[in-house]
Amino acid sequence: MGEGKVEKQQKKLIELGVMESGDKLIDFLQASYVERLMGNVSFGKWKQGWAYFTEERLIVLTGVLNENIIIPYNNIRELGKCSQTLIPIGMKITYEDTKTGKIVTDKISMMKRNHWLDFIAEKAGITIS
Repeated sequence: MGEGKVEKQQKKLIELGVMESGDKLIDFLQASYVERLMGNVSFGKWKQGWAYFTEERLIVLTGVLNENIIIPYNNIRELGKCSQTLIPIGMKITYEDTKTGKIVTDKISMMKRNHWLDFIAEKAGITIS
């Protein structure tokens, strides 16, 4: 991604309040996520969104009607692979929600899944299960 596009997106994320000014946006790409229909577990339809990888967190902007997914890497407890329908491009992330303190699991899919899983695992200091 071009440096100018990354800087522009970083400013937007800070304005939205999903990213702090001391954090740095690394890259972003189109992604899908499973909406949470049943409490703390992703269970529902895959929906389109955007994934933003910063130095400190993964941010998935979900649109106006759903709550954005914000996952600080240091809150991640478990990280693994899953499929979006039959396509093996998903990741399953279990983490402690900063707002509620509850353990939550989200499923997110994107291209270059293995690259981003490795990135997250390194930042979180955990292994991929």
